[in-house]
Amino acid sequence: MPETPAGEATRPWTSPSTAVTPPNTGPTRPAGPAPAATPLLTAPGRPARRREFRQRPIPLRPMTVLELIDGAIGALPTLPRFLLVRAAAVITACGAVALALTWWFNRAVSTAVQAHPMWISTNLIGDTVASFAPSKGERVSLVTTEILIAVVCSGFAATVVAGLFAPSVKAYVDAEPADATALRTLLRGRVARLYALALITSLPRIVMTVLFGLMAWSSAIHPGSIVAGWYVLVLLALGIPCVLLTATTAVAAPAAALEGIGVAAALRRSRRLARRGVLRIAWTCLLTLLIVAAATAALDVIGAELRKTYGVGAQFAALPGSPGFSWWLLTYALVYLLTGLLTTPYRAATAVLVYVDRRFRREGLDIRIAWARLAQIAPRRGSGGPSA
Repeated sequence: MPETPAGEATRPWTSPSTAVTPPNTGPTRPAGPAPAATPLLTAPGRPARRREFRQRPIPLRPMTVLELIDGAIGALPTLPRFLLVRAAAVITACGAVALALTWWFNRAVSTAVQAHPMWISTNLIGDTVASFAPSKGERVSLVTTEILIAVVCSGFAATVVAGLFAPSVKAYVDAEPADATALRTLLRGRVARLYALALITSLPRIVMTVLFGLMAWSSAIHPGSIVAGWYVLVLLALGIPCVLLTATTAVAAPAAALEGIGVAAALRRSRRLARRGVLRIAWTCLLTLLIVAAATAALDVIGAELRKTYGVGAQFAALPGSPGFSWWLLTYALVYLLTGLLTTPYRAATAVLVYVDRRFRREGLDIRIAWARLAQIAPRRGSGGPSA
């Protein structure tokens, strides 16, 4: 690997200026000991403290999906308190937006259902049948839209929080103490681009949510129409590309926070790091979403009991303005907020570790960190003790 200039570029985490290491060749071993790594998160003039590393350290090698998840769980207790407070504020704000959108959408669709309470159709043998709203297409499209609203808002929050957590998770990988003052200085001026990245990376999911919302609205206005074909078409035409685009841009926020690059450069950086690993990243994202779904189902047990107590069998059974609708909306908000506060930090830490793993695989970052550690240990071993 070519030598890098002194200062910022001497840190092993610095993005290499050369091309990505070709596959099956491995990174080139440096000719001599690498220069000592400058602690990124230690305030200027303050000596680096030796950290009592209580959690299991991140292995300096490409990690499996389960190791990524385990590492994310281990990194969370090391985060500074002010970052957790800021992350909770972001999650709560996104939860409020999701709640407002869900309330507005349910109110609009329920009003349309009341305006078209029944329709006349003909069955297969030619008999006239009177059907009452809501239809199955309305219910399925409504529930799908509600789920997608939650996915969009939680994904937006997870992207922003991943950028906020990136320096601290980097310190966890380096087994270095994370200085709160240095963290604030590092993140200053970079938070706005995290929100821009979160909005851009959420666009495919937003488009998918809008289409399913229009489908639910159309089914409410025309209850006799059949939307099964359109439902499957939208799911297949946009579902798979949405998953692939999410995997391709999954590490844009950590790259922007750690490398100090702009929005467009972070998206290009994420695309380069995800090359030949999109399916692996997609599987990691899917596994984290399954864990989130399990947590949501466990928390929704309370909501299900409240809905059963107040006779709220479905969204349409609780009309806007009724006590049942208020109870349904309250339990939905509590479940969403609790799920977000419990799982979004874990999803964000997983995204940062995916960024670390991609740099291990694509750029040999693990070897660079190992050489930097050896360069720090060698002088202490070679100095010997005081002469007799």
